[in-house]
Amino acid sequence: MKPVVSVGWVLLSDVVDAQLLQKYESAISKLRSILEENFSQFTWELPFVRRWRYPPHGALDPLELLEAGLQEKTKNGWDYSIVLVSNELRPRYRISTIGVPSSALEVAVLSSSELNNDGIDEKIAALALHLLGHLWGLSHSEDGPMVPPEDYKTLTLCNFTDGQKELIEQRLVEASDARLEERQAKWGHISFYWSTFWTDPKGILRDVHDYSPWRLPLKMAKMTAATAVSMIFVLMGSESWELGAHFSPLVLLIGTLLAVLGSTSFIFAGQNLGQISREVGYREQLARTKIVVFTTLLYGMFFLWLLYMIFVIGMGILFPREILDNWLGGRLSFSELLHFASFAGILGLLAGAVGGNLEEEDEIKAELFYDEET
Repeated sequence: MKPVVSVGWVLLSDVVDAQLLQKYESAISKLRSILEENFSQFTWELPFVRRWRYPPHGALDPLELLEAGLQEKTKNGWDYSIVLVSNELRPRYRISTIGVPSSALEVAVLSSSELNNDGIDEKIAALALHLLGHLWGLSHSEDGPMVPPEDYKTLTLCNFTDGQKELIEQRLVEASDARLEERQAKWGHISFYWSTFWTDPKGILRDVHDYSPWRLPLKMAKMTAATAVSMIFVLMGSESWELGAHFSPLVLLIGTLLAVLGSTSFIFAGQNLGQISREVGYREQLARTKIVVFTTLLYGMFFLWLLYMIFVIGMGILFPREILDNWLGGRLSFSELLHFASFAGILGLLAGAVGGNLEEEDEIKAELFYDEET
């Protein structure tokens, strides 16, 4: 028996045009055909449900649609979900967008508003295949469905390349496996999340890497600004130099670990990043998403600490040595400079955690959940 992969479609626009609805169903049929052609070792299920949540006109926020798609995915037990709307999508980073994939949520949003009626079903299917490619960990390429669809008129269905198929097959095998909640009825909170991580540790870390967490400090302006302000006060105070330079390496190591973990937890809880579904009970898909988001943020905070530690070391080298020696009452060694830089990084992280909670909740969620705006 072939393993089953389900890609649920959710129409959230109140579409009453019978011809357009027929085109939507035709697009789903075309998508199923090409998926079966490319990955015949799986049984493909593409259910289509309608929710009539939004009027068919006016721009919609993709973030709300992603969260609605996640709710449908977990409720129906799908592996992936595509949210379909006839409305325009409200872009955050581009002039316009017709699709937003989120590999963290395993959900994609697709808008048919910019696709003209000539061959709209094939264009929807082609765009859906491109978005699914992102959910399966693929990047843009010059061949196959992952060519960036900058010109909507040229959207056509095509097969994945051999290399892309190999990568996708690995993801599909993981997705088609039985979920943890299906294998065992009763779980403890810690044991469930622990088991979720060890079900696919490489895949989780791969997803974290794909989100480029080292760029997070550059995207969260208020958090980085709060850290920078704290750096100025720390660098300009003789007492902070004297205190930080004389901490033991063990204390600084423990302090750094606690600061990274504490600031990550503070932002994760303060920004409600764990509140991504109203589904009750334990769900492996939701637990995996939370682990990916938390780990991405954890890496981002570590890189912020590392960034400011390097900055402080550079400033310590550039500062007049006579001033620093006078502040410390003796000659500043390089090891003492490292100690102070680590201490300053800890204070910067704590300030950054406060600044991170000043970020707009939707903005930080978009940074963590969006793969791109197509």
